[in-house]
Amino acid sequence: MLFRSAAMNPFEIFGLKPQFRIDKQKLDEKYFEIQKKVHPDRFASASDTEKRVAQQWATLINDAFQKLSDPIQRGKALCALRGHLIDEDSSGSISEEFLLEQLERREAISDAKDSGNTAELEVLKKAIEKEKDELLNEVVDAFDVKSDVSLAAEDLKKVMFLNRQLLDFE
Repeated sequence: MLFRSAAMNPFEIFGLKPQFRIDKQKLDEKYFEIQKKVHPDRFASASDTEKRVAQQWATLINDAFQKLSDPIQRGKALCALRGHLIDEDSSGSISEEFLLEQLERREAISDAKDSGNTAELEVLKKAIEKEKDELLNEVVDAFDVKSDVSLAAEDLKKVMFLNRQLLDFE
């Protein structure tokens, strides 16, 4: 078929350099180009085995595309490629200072909700989104400039923490 192995990482599947910053337009173009070649509809008259393989490749390509499209999933994939798995259930390497700041922010969110202060909630939400964007820029720097997977992993965990905190606004 088209590819050598299902064990290929998402970057290999799309012929992209394994780095955090990616060209989204190039990823989209590669995705549609590859999907055309392996889409199950192209194998409608093929054998059952060929149909099954085409479906497996289409699924693999969709999963790889989703991973690369989402910054957190892309970062986790890069960490894994570099031998550093991220445990989402543990704060592990996150600094105590960051965690204390988030605890204070969570209390502020709770107080604003209890008092019905929507203006304060909006300010808190914007602050979290800004901090998240800044951390994602630090992840780019850690991966693509410094090649520091530990620092990138710590910053990714902070971003995941902030994402969970943003759920408090829903």
